[in-house]
Amino acid sequence: MAETATLKVGDEAPDFELPMSPAGEKFRLSDYRGKNAVIINFVPAAFSPVCSNQLPLIEQKRKEFEAQGAIPVVISSDGPWAQAAWKKELGVDFPILSDFNPLGETARKYGVLIEGRGIANRVVIVVDKNGKVAWIQPTEKITDIPDYDPVVACAKG
Repeated sequence: MAETATLKVGDEAPDFELPMSPAGEKFRLSDYRGKNAVIINFVPAAFSPVCSNQLPLIEQKRKEFEAQGAIPVVISSDGPWAQAAWKKELGVDFPILSDFNPLGETARKYGVLIEGRGIANRVVIVVDKNGKVAWIQPTEKITDIPDYDPVVACAKG
């Protein structure tokens, strides 16, 4: 299995609390402990072509994830206002979280930040309902879109 600069499968997932709307609503990973697995999709940037193709794919798989008791989220270093516009444009119905302030802090904790650029590598990390890292899937190139079939299988537990 893959790993990041700071995490490997079986590690405790670092907790985070990030804005998911310009109104200040927050998403806290620890709120899902004991309840749901969380599928964290780190992406480089809102409105970029590859990311804008990846999010509709996550939306297509969302019902499969939820049927397994898993919640998909996307994290980018864009501000919540840009993310809200992007979410509306793409018509997706899952949280898009802002790792903007401080820039890339959560991506850094997860070992996926591209230092000096302030963006995350494209990586999928499944955190099981016990708060442990269950799956890490980096893409070979930042322009590749992850294969979500193994992610669905992992979310089954």
